[in-house]
Amino acid sequence: MKLYNAHTSQAIDRDAIENHGIAGILLMKRAALFAFNVLEQHIIANLSANPEATKKLLVVCGTGNNGGDGFMLAQYAKIHGFDVTVVLLGEPAKIKNDARIAFEEMQQCGLSAEAFDEKQVHEADVIIDAIFGTGLNKNISDHYATVIEAINQSHKPVLAIDIPSGVNADCGALWGQAIQATHTCTFITQKLGLYTAQGQEHSGKIHFSKLHLDKPIYKNHAPIAHRHTLKFWLNKLPSRLASHHKGKAGASGLIGGNYNMMGAIQLAGLASLKSGSGLIKIITQAKHAVGITQALPELMCYSQSELSKVLNQVNAIGIGPGLGEDSWAQTLFEEAIHSTQPKVIDADALKLLKPRIEHIKLKNWVLTPHPGEAAMLLDWSTQEIQNNRVIAIKELHSLFGGVIILKGNGSLIYDGQNLEICTAGNAGMAVGGMGDVLTGAITSFLAQGLSLWDAANLGVSAHAHAGDIMAQQNGQPSLTPSEVAQTIGQLLAYGCHPPASH
Repeated sequence: MKLYNAHTSQAIDRDAIENHGIAGILLMKRAALFAFNVLEQHIIANLSANPEATKKLLVVCGTGNNGGDGFMLAQYAKIHGFDVTVVLLGEPAKIKNDARIAFEEMQQCGLSAEAFDEKQVHEADVIIDAIFGTGLNKNISDHYATVIEAINQSHKPVLAIDIPSGVNADCGALWGQAIQATHTCTFITQKLGLYTAQGQEHSGKIHFSKLHLDKPIYKNHAPIAHRHTLKFWLNKLPSRLASHHKGKAGASGLIGGNYNMMGAIQLAGLASLKSGSGLIKIITQAKHAVGITQALPELMCYSQSELSKVLNQVNAIGIGPGLGEDSWAQTLFEEAIHSTQPKVIDADALKLLKPRIEHIKLKNWVLTPHPGEAAMLLDWSTQEIQNNRVIAIKELHSLFGGVIILKGNGSLIYDGQNLEICTAGNAGMAVGGMGDVLTGAITSFLAQGLSLWDAANLGVSAHAHAGDIMAQQNGQPSLTPSEVAQTIGQLLAYGCHPPASH
């Protein structure tokens, strides 16, 4: 999937109209017809055993082209026997161009635009949000905020046109507040903001149509990000031939597990094991070694004094899970960070990295901050990170290099040129230890020879999909990191190359 920002989406729309001879009003009619079909097939059909009984439709429109889509949809609904009420937020005189044509056609169908009354919301079976499109660039306030609040409080099914009003199309932040849609019909391009930050939870089920635009219209407009399938990333793993042995599967070195945090490094070790690493060597507090190896005998544990030896024996390093920030942690970090192997830097190691970044030359690493850690690294607030996720990840890369994973709803991965989004995952994964599992998995993939980019994306995708599988089986509230680590191992089978024939 290719994802675009608002500016490029609007440019493609203009290109279709100005350079490819497609009338704007035709695009508006195509969008409205697609949305109407979604309304009938996915909302009305599911509202009642007798769909004919659920025909009261409230279409709430602004004065721009998004409102024009709403005016056009209202016509289709009227023709098909719906009881349609159209609300106009704003002065009719502000309706211009194609939206004006749609508005006048709607009036000719016998529909008029009414002022908003909260009673309309309570009487409707379904509400159409056609208030603001992708061009919104300021916080919603005053009457608009009142209307959106009333719609959200009604708990009625809401179909948003192109994007839920109030969601930033570029980054998924909210312009103060936003429509809580149950379904969203988006057109011409997939907008990044629908899939990250708060955009995903406000969009409901997303339905997409290119409105029959041909590929040449898109060729001069680069997407801002991509989303590839788990299968795509799984196929980056090397084939395992019959002669394969543990040395060819890579050795992962994991550093962490300070006092009272043994579980973090153990989870990272489990994830590395289940992600296919042939050997896992853990540097941890000496008193933790017995407990870890009793729980997982496949993991080899070493003390701080053996760090140099271990670093010479591993293909990739993961540092941070349960590391802490005391002198023990700092000593381990100082030696490990200058080693030549590719690394995953997570959790406490991110805090130790920040003041030392100017003295580190080799930046062959994957950084995995959550929004709070990203805020620490950039000296921003967490809210600023969430309101500017794309800008934030690019700023992180400019300062730290390597590959950056900005975790959260709609995790982003960036290497300085390519931006990837992972739309899998769920709220049940917001539990301590999930990040440690991700670190262990990425370290394993690096040890097996994947590039920083491929290992980061495979780790994020497998981790998120494993979380979704376990949430479906057991429910989100009971999701545990160890279950996710175990399930990653099962997912690897989907990308395995067929065994070599004899």
